[in-house]
Amino acid sequence: MKHLRKLLFVGAAATLALGFNACERIRDTKETISSAEDFANSETEFAGAFDISDDLNGRDPRLRSSAGSILPSGAVINWVDTSFTDGDGIEYSIDFGPLGSSAPFGRLCGDGRFRAGVFTVTLDRRYTEIGATGNLRILDSDNYYSGDGITMTKISGNIAVTRKDVQKVMIIITDGMASRNGKTWQFNGTKEVENTKPGSIGILGDEFKVTGSGSGVNKDGVAYTWNITQPLIKRIEIGCARTFISGIISLVNSGGGTLSVDFDPDPDPAGPRCDRKARATINGKSFDFEVQ
Repeated sequence: MKHLRKLLFVGAAATLALGFNACERIRDTKETISSAEDFANSETEFAGAFDISDDLNGRDPRLRSSAGSILPSGAVINWVDTSFTDGDGIEYSIDFGPLGSSAPFGRLCGDGRFRAGVFTVTLDRRYTEIGATGNLRILDSDNYYSGDGITMTKISGNIAVTRKDVQKVMIIITDGMASRNGKTWQFNGTKEVENTKPGSIGILGDEFKVTGSGSGVNKDGVAYTWNITQPLIKRIEIGCARTFISGIISLVNSGGGTLSVDFDPDPDPAGPRCDRKARATINGKSFDFEVQ
C-alpha cells in the first residue's frame, strides 16, 4: 500500500508537471502570436506614413498636383520653412483632418489607406540628392491615425531617412508607439527601402523591396526582436498598398519563443495577391491572421 501511494504521488506530480509545461507552451505561443500581429500592424502603419512623405518629397511638395499623388484632396500642407538655401532645410506638416465620429474614419488617400491627424517633415536638401537626410515626426498630440477606414491605428514616433542612391534609402524608426482598442505596443528598427520598379513622378504604381531588423514590445508587454529573412515587397496601388504582398520575417520573443510571419502564405503562380492575409508559424503550427 505504501508503495502504491508513492506511485500515485509520482504520477500526480508528473501530470501536474506536464500540465504546467503545456500551459507554459500555450502562453509562449499566445505571446509570440501577439508579437507577430503587433509587428505586422506596426510595420504596415509606419511604412504607410513613410509612403506619403516619400511620395511628396520625391515630387517636391511645393509644386505637387493632386494627379497621381497619394495625398488626398482636402489634406492641407502647412509650411514652416520653404527654402533649402537658408542653412536649415525645409519643414512642413500635413494635416489630414480629424478622425471623425463615424466610419469610414479619416480621409481616403490615393494608396487606398485612410488617414487622419498630422505629421511633420523636414529635409536638409532636395530629396533626390545622394546623402539627403530627412525626418518624419509624429507626436502623440498629433493624433495621427491610419487604417482601412473602420479599424484605425494611432501611431507616433520618429522616422529618419537618408538617401543612399537614386532608388534606395535607409530608414531608422525610433520611439515608435502604436495603439488601438485601449492597447499600446512599441516598435523600432532600421530598414533599407529600394524602389525596384520606379515609374515617373510620384510613387503610385511603383514597387519596393524592404530589408532590415529591429525590436519591439507587444500589447502584452513582452519584448521581441525581428529580422526580415526574405525581403518584404510592397506595391503602391489601391488594393495592394495597405500592407506587403510578400516576404518573411523571423521574430524572437524575450522568453525564447520563435516564429516566422509570411505575408504571402498561399502563393499564386500568377504572382503575389493583393490581400492582407499573413501566416504566423511556431513550433510547426500555423495561424492565419489579417493585417489590420
